[in-house]
Amino acid sequence: MYLLFPHHPAEAWMDPREQALIIKYLQIFNQTTNTRSAIMLEYGAGSSTFVYSVYVHRYVSIEHNLDYCRILERMATSQPNRSITISYMESNLSGFVERNRFEQNRPQSNSIPSIQIYCIVPTYSTLFHRFWASRKRSTYSMYQNYVDFISTYLDNQLFDFVLIDGRARPQAAYVVLKHLNGLDAKVFVHDWNERSAYHVIKNEFYDIIDQQIESEQIGGGGLVVLKRKPGITGKAKIDEIQWTNGERPSWWL
Repeated sequence: MYLLFPHHPAEAWMDPREQALIIKYLQIFNQTTNTRSAIMLEYGAGSSTFVYSVYVHRYVSIEHNLDYCRILERMATSQPNRSITISYMESNLSGFVERNRFEQNRPQSNSIPSIQIYCIVPTYSTLFHRFWASRKRSTYSMYQNYVDFISTYLDNQLFDFVLIDGRARPQAAYVVLKHLNGLDAKVFVHDWNERSAYHVIKNEFYDIIDQQIESEQIGGGGLVVLKRKPGITGKAKIDEIQWTNGERPSWWL
């Protein structure tokens, strides 16, 4: 999540209790496996990227705001000993193509912990939908290539943890279902308290296993820890979901 500092922040842009809850699960994983081997995905890069990546082996973050990606570059240079790559990705009919790259300390082997940030260049179509939907909630059509990036460019990648703190969060929560590394994989969703539209993912796709609802975060805050419901695979296309607890939300697509 955004924190507009050009230097490495000590904390994520969250209530400290929300941050502590995420770190607790990352530490439990490391203690259980006796190694720092987790792979974590994040929708919505920011200070959280640099905080939580300390606890995992590989951290992948997806960001839609190109101006903010330049700030992330400056934040990265404040940590010269870390392996950090920021790729600027354009999409076309064939998929995604890397158009530009910031790279610092390229890892010489897969054994070296690393951060990979993908900055998704918006298409004319998504910009058009954002313009006409100004001040309305995020829809899939407004952030289609951002939401779809994980299932298009990193189709075979599985993650032990996912933090969803960017745009189109319910849609992102759906597309990551098939990228979860088993039923024990955890998904963290931020700003749960006052954004009731997010709760559709609890009704349809996930169970809440933990939460930090009390929060002093601007905008209401609140963090939930989710696990995929048994039998839910996320294999259906986002516009072909069979909704079981009501109709498809009007803002979904």
